[in-house]
Amino acid sequence: MRASILHRLSGWPGLIALAMTLTMTLAGCSGDAPVPAPETSMRLPVITLATTTQPREYAVAGNVVSDRRIEIASKISGYIRSIAVAEGDQVAAGDLLVQIDDSQIAATITQAQVGVDAAQAVLADAAADLARYEALLAQNSIAEAQVRKARLQRDAATGQLRAARAALEQASAQQQYTRITSPVDAVVIARQHRSGDLVAPGLPLLTLESPTGLLLEAWVAEEWLGALTPGALVGVSIDGIAAPLPGRLARIVPSGDPVSRRFAVKIALPETPGLAPGLFGRAHFQLGDETLLAVPRAALVERGGLTGVFVVDAEQHARFRWLRTRREWPDRVEVTAGIAPGERIIAHGAPRLPEGTRIDPEVAPGE
Repeated sequence: MRASILHRLSGWPGLIALAMTLTMTLAGCSGDAPVPAPETSMRLPVITLATTTQPREYAVAGNVVSDRRIEIASKISGYIRSIAVAEGDQVAAGDLLVQIDDSQIAATITQAQVGVDAAQAVLADAAADLARYEALLAQNSIAEAQVRKARLQRDAATGQLRAARAALEQASAQQQYTRITSPVDAVVIARQHRSGDLVAPGLPLLTLESPTGLLLEAWVAEEWLGALTPGALVGVSIDGIAAPLPGRLARIVPSGDPVSRRFAVKIALPETPGLAPGLFGRAHFQLGDETLLAVPRAALVERGGLTGVFVVDAEQHARFRWLRTRREWPDRVEVTAGIAPGERIIAHGAPRLPEGTRIDPEVAPGE
């Protein structure tokens, strides 16, 4: 039995040697080493970035306002008898706006007229006395002092008549202020009082705006103020009006807001159908030329909430690069950091493109 076990153990080296021989034989038949998988590549359009020169534009928002905004107020005190207009009404120059009760003024005019009549009677009596005394003096029938006294009475009566007439003119002048008319062709945009209200001089009754002479009022930053010239042409876009309008910088208000550091500018607008005060618009100032770097909007890729592009490096591999952008246009976006002129990018963004993919460049249209 011991001899049988020893015989079996002595057979294992032979089996092991045989297995090793078969393994080496199979390896020799399959080749010297395993062949790696070929690197995958994609054929995509690639463009080379370059700076461009374009007109430098500075755009600010503003509102359309009327250069002829008028606050209608009364010059006299009194009750409003009637208001002939309402908000939104169009009025012509000379149209009646407000009628103020004139009964008190009419009484004042009557009283002033009575004063004039009385002064005229006194003057006539004094003049007659003076004429009679002068005739008696010529006959040496009275003393000269009496004539002098009569002359003084005549002069005093003349002064009283002048004062009475002035009072009558003043009272009559108040009469015209009871009828308030429009000074220009305009639109009523606010009505602060109603019929029956008691008004006082200087308090506004109505607010009018002329539809002509409209302006775009905007605020510009102090850093651009020195580049603006009164009289320069300014492109203006108005919400609700399809075509841009040719504006002209009418004036710059030299006093700025100390908090925002902005200055008001007024841009004159041409008469245009549909243009009205209150509309929102933008002024586009042309301030010479500028050089910038921009990438096509189609090349942008969003990753992790940030914007970037795929850059093709020297080994033809795609590398994602985050960008810092500023201004945008319909077809391109300005880049301020993250990429430099001369670098190549994939022209059409592929969000699912794996990092490091080998790119077989294809010249993009327009490159």
